[in-house]
Amino acid sequence: MVILAFVNILNTNNMKQIIILTFFSLLVFRGLNSFAQEVSFYVQIEDSGLIPEITKEEKTNNLVFKSKDIVLDAILKKYKISKFDQAFPTIPVTSWLSKVYMVKCNKKDLGEELKEIFKEKIPLVEYLSDPELTYTPNDYGLALGQTNLDLIHSKEAWDICKDLPKINIAISDTYFDLTHEDLSFIGYQGSNNPNVADAYHGTFVAGCIAAITDNNKGLSSVGYNSKLYASTNRTDNEVLLLAQAGYRVINCSWLNSYTYSSTQNTLYALIRNTYNTVVVCGAGNKTFKDVFNVWHYAYEPVYPASYPANISVTSIGHIYNYGTQGTPSNNWKDVHDEIIGDSTSSHHHNAQVDICAPGYNVSTTDIMGAGGNSTGNYGSGWGTSFAAPQVSATMGLIFSVNPCLTADQGVAILLNNTDNSVYSIPENSRYIGKLGTGRLNVFAAVNAAAESATRYLQNQTLSGTQTVKANYAIRATGNVTVPSGANVNFITRKEVTLNGPFEVVIGAIFSVDVNVNNLISCN
Repeated sequence: MVILAFVNILNTNNMKQIIILTFFSLLVFRGLNSFAQEVSFYVQIEDSGLIPEITKEEKTNNLVFKSKDIVLDAILKKYKISKFDQAFPTIPVTSWLSKVYMVKCNKKDLGEELKEIFKEKIPLVEYLSDPELTYTPNDYGLALGQTNLDLIHSKEAWDICKDLPKINIAISDTYFDLTHEDLSFIGYQGSNNPNVADAYHGTFVAGCIAAITDNNKGLSSVGYNSKLYASTNRTDNEVLLLAQAGYRVINCSWLNSYTYSSTQNTLYALIRNTYNTVVVCGAGNKTFKDVFNVWHYAYEPVYPASYPANISVTSIGHIYNYGTQGTPSNNWKDVHDEIIGDSTSSHHHNAQVDICAPGYNVSTTDIMGAGGNSTGNYGSGWGTSFAAPQVSATMGLIFSVNPCLTADQGVAILLNNTDNSVYSIPENSRYIGKLGTGRLNVFAAVNAAAESATRYLQNQTLSGTQTVKANYAIRATGNVTVPSGANVNFITRKEVTLNGPFEVVIGAIFSVDVNVNNLISCN
């Protein structure tokens, strides 16, 4: 007996779907692609002897890829490859692009093996996403333009995680408009006095992290519908208390020291290492004179941003394409100077900076009415104060996708998946090594987090009574068997992919539970 409802394993509309298959005869899934995903990538092949020959099996019509190189041939046999063709056949042979091939297969590991084993003969492997329409919320740029979200690939990230429960993010800042139509707070502490200097600041920061998304009001936000806990206490001890309360991400768009403090350094290291919390700070905005009449410059570190345990965020432009002329030319995408060619227009840059994000003319929420920085409910902000919360929101998404990541692991995912092409821009040449690992890429970071929470099964027999669990997805990539007498349950939050052969034999029970609320224990 075959239950055809099996193809409905993919979770939709946050509804729990449990499919139990009891088999009285052998059932084999081969190449089941209803919800399978292939990996696509470009490879540059310098040695033509590596290029595989392609033939087709007579009985199955399956493509067979065979290389004259015995090492490569052994690697190719391990994967299910559907494409290995010259990517740009019309390119002149004088261009190195003529040596680039498009590869599609069932697992990313093929590309990793090619990079590792054929370092000189295959110098380039670049992964691609399948072309698809990305989800656009109904409030995306509704009140003001949101080119910052375009540049950092927010929409693509939401395709991965928008339906998953989000972690709560804490903010230490100034006054917060707790009644704002586009913000949702789970609580607050402090005086929350609207008459303090820069009262709008906290509300600006909150909107950059988590303006309510897809509510047909105002703006979207990187954090989608993350919930916020607000504190108007801007002290090192307050950050510690928030970490002790369990918040995994804390945004601090403020500074309280211009010189290194061993006390602060030890405290923030403890916050990260003991309480597993990531603190994100603005790197600083410009040359300025402090309360002691001492000048500080944009290349100098400020604290707590510059302590190794914290993430220091500086600014890049996001509105205009590179080379767009203006009077003056300004806010070019990925360029650190706001006014092109004017280094005094840039925000802080130094070796302690970890990452850069849009920080000039960033659209966000303002105090409702005319009491804020603008005459309406929304406004624009300049400063690393508003670059940092986009990074905080991304950290929130990373931990939402994989709650089992440690603080160090989450930060590594964030910083290892930035776009370092910012350093290839001539206008950024004076800032080499001072803009962190590159520009924030929300999609790349969230996608990497999803991979870290995905369980892959291949060449396995799932015997006995067992449950296979994963916080994001379970992917069976071939030669997986559920033998007679076995009782196997897949539990995950996002999706199950079976890309055959996947076999369930006589008398076996196989069930699948896909539910966004299936939080898997990290133990």
